[in-house]
Amino acid sequence: MLILLPPSETKTRPAADGADPLDLEALGLPQLTAARGTVLRAAQRTAVATDGATKLGVPASSPELLDRMAQIESEPTAGALSVYSGVLFDQLREDLSPVEDRRVLVQSALFGLVDAGTDRIPAYRLSAGSTLSRLGKAGSWWAPRLKPLVHDLRSEQAASDSPLVIDCRSGSYRSMMAMRSGEGVRVLEVSPVQERAGVRKVISHDAKRYRGLVTGALLEAERTPTTADEVVDVVRSVFSTHLQVELDGDRLVVVDRVG
Repeated sequence: MLILLPPSETKTRPAADGADPLDLEALGLPQLTAARGTVLRAAQRTAVATDGATKLGVPASSPELLDRMAQIESEPTAGALSVYSGVLFDQLREDLSPVEDRRVLVQSALFGLVDAGTDRIPAYRLSAGSTLSRLGKAGSWWAPRLKPLVHDLRSEQAASDSPLVIDCRSGSYRSMMAMRSGEGVRVLEVSPVQERAGVRKVISHDAKRYRGLVTGALLEAERTPTTADEVVDVVRSVFSTHLQVELDGDRLVVVDRVG
């Protein structure tokens, strides 16, 4: 099973003592190494520009983020699941890590994709909507460079015992690397909705929390689901009584009944 996650806006900076700096060559998916280097250099140029804060989305209250982005290659690194923070990642146990037959990839505006099981990364400030020096919008720049990778990931999943992709990404990160069902692979988009008095509405503000709950349930399961129906069964088994899970085509619908 492959689980695709969005990155978090907020990140926890690893402790500097004893931490290794970023090593692009050591990251997974080495076919992205050259592209990662290009974006890294563009991010550094952007950070030292007079309008760097605006282009990188750095708040006025955190000017130190610009300095850190300007020297990002020497920033301390740690495992991806300990660097990414925020609503989605708060739903995962601190000691939780992907198991052998469940791979977790995090979409990243800086690295393209981050393997949560193996990659060590710094706390960076860059989103899909950031504007990079000489490259333009980060998400748009990455899209054609990630497209060839979709074929490789799809082939790996089709040949595995669990030909499933659980897509927990938001729209801007899905557009960086679109994945849809086909060629022996089922892609399920996690779609949280709220139901009140029989009326449903899409959850947008708190969607990441529900996607984090789904991710945690799948990573903690004793065995890896091999079909979409088994995914539903696994997630249902750990959710509280007011959270329901349904399949609607290629949508894994999480229903939060309130009122």
